[in-house]
Amino acid sequence: MAQGDLNLPAFLATWHAWTLDPQRPTHLHVLALSHNAASVHAACRVARTTIAAYAPPIGLASAIATHSSSGQAFHALADLLQQVTDQCWGLLPGMHRLRFAHGHVTLTLCVGDSPEYAALMRQHPTGPCLPPADLGSETARTVTVIGSGISGAGTARALAERGWQVTVLDAGSTPAAGASGVPVGVIAPHTSHDDSTVSRLTRAGVRLMRHTLQTWLNEGNDWVSTGVLERRLPGKTRRGGVPLSWLNELAEVAQDWTHKAPHPAPDDAYWHAKGAWLRPAQLVRALLDHPNIRWQGHAKPDALKYVASHSNGTALGDETPFPATWQVLQAGTVLAEACRVVIAAGPGSAALVASATTDGSSPLINPVRGQISWGLMADLPHGTPLPASPVNGNGAFVHSVSTDEGPAWFVGSTFDRLNDQPDVLADDHQENHSRLAALLPDTAHVLAPLFGVPNTAQGEPTHAVANGLKTAPDAPYTVRGWAGIRCGTPDRFPVVGAVPHAPEGLWINAAMGSRGLTLALLCGEILAARWQGEPLPVEAKMAKAMDAARFTFKP
Repeated sequence: MAQGDLNLPAFLATWHAWTLDPQRPTHLHVLALSHNAASVHAACRVARTTIAAYAPPIGLASAIATHSSSGQAFHALADLLQQVTDQCWGLLPGMHRLRFAHGHVTLTLCVGDSPEYAALMRQHPTGPCLPPADLGSETARTVTVIGSGISGAGTARALAERGWQVTVLDAGSTPAAGASGVPVGVIAPHTSHDDSTVSRLTRAGVRLMRHTLQTWLNEGNDWVSTGVLERRLPGKTRRGGVPLSWLNELAEVAQDWTHKAPHPAPDDAYWHAKGAWLRPAQLVRALLDHPNIRWQGHAKPDALKYVASHSNGTALGDETPFPATWQVLQAGTVLAEACRVVIAAGPGSAALVASATTDGSSPLINPVRGQISWGLMADLPHGTPLPASPVNGNGAFVHSVSTDEGPAWFVGSTFDRLNDQPDVLADDHQENHSRLAALLPDTAHVLAPLFGVPNTAQGEPTHAVANGLKTAPDAPYTVRGWAGIRCGTPDRFPVVGAVPHAPEGLWINAAMGSRGLTLALLCGEILAARWQGEPLPVEAKMAKAMDAARFTFKP
């Protein structure tokens, strides 16, 4: 359904009719244009006035009217409007995908006057969403996803929700056995003076991630919407700040996302109101819990084989067509076979791609090792100074996170491009303590003994810790650790899309770098939208920045 100008009463009426239709399509997608955030909020007010016409009368008749058709319509439409209103925050210029009914109802708001939006409306007029010609029949929509971290699980779920039969293969004995098994992670938008592509992508990613967390996880145990305080430390982080428009004409809308942190926060601190922490493994398991998804562990594929379409030909006149398929192999044994394959295997993605491309080429994906240091809250000294929310900017510090052993604190992670082994290292604990010292000197001072850092004398200025205390030779430490291998690309954008120089049907969604929790689900949605012929969840130029074909691949 396309709306050249956002018409919320029409959207709500269509949504309401969709919910009542037993033969409704699986998805309802409305694409609407709006000049700015104020126009969207005005549309909400118009919708509220329109719905009021269905309000039951006041008095004794109200109980009867509530059960009448008009009364039922009023309550239903009022509830749907409230769901829309609750998501109409942070509507800066750009595309905003609002999701309802567990993702089966979508409102894509194009805010602003970009010429791309008018073209998008022409490409997706009101009517059935026609799939691409190469999609095949519904019975032929099978896919193998290699990897069950956030990227693989998110892609599997996005495709399963659209009717695909998905087999997920993973080398581990459980999902999220790789980098997505990190005990805790933080999501927060990237900001920049020019509101760069990565800044806009991370906002779309945070919006989708928050909706997913709210829908599938238990808030308070698996995730918490805490907000995130970001330090812009000299010599470490990028040149910080926000666009000037966020301080002027867009100030009210931008406040929903990011603004200067109020006192007593340091002058270099920004507050991300929609930031949160989460336990990634819990999310992976929730995403894979779908009837169209089959998960298989202890699978270590080492090659991919394309089997071209062919006819049976075993009997005279038997020309039964067989579609092209992809076989996933381990030591020559077929682990899975499907019409398409999505590689989301972290550092192992490049080798799998190279096994299937016609020239042995593969994307520019590099391993990045990261280590987190952590401990139990119960072991902290009494009176340890702790921030009210997660703090990031040079690694991150998060506390009061649920674990099997009790609430815990975490600091990290390191960023090592040279070591590709997930061993916990004493030197990396020291590095994490130095990061903590830069972010939260007073906290680092109290936690120093846990890292094997010599105690400073009582009352010694904490800047001594912030300047980087070294551990004594063979100093004991009691802090615990976790290490994993992420992967990234030279331009720090993910790799998402059809693999160049390979037969049709081979796709990749990998190399999220340090922004996996923010971008992985968004990338899965971009991939699924391309397969189904749906409007993309972000502007085309932003999706292009992550496209797998952007590199000149070399064998």
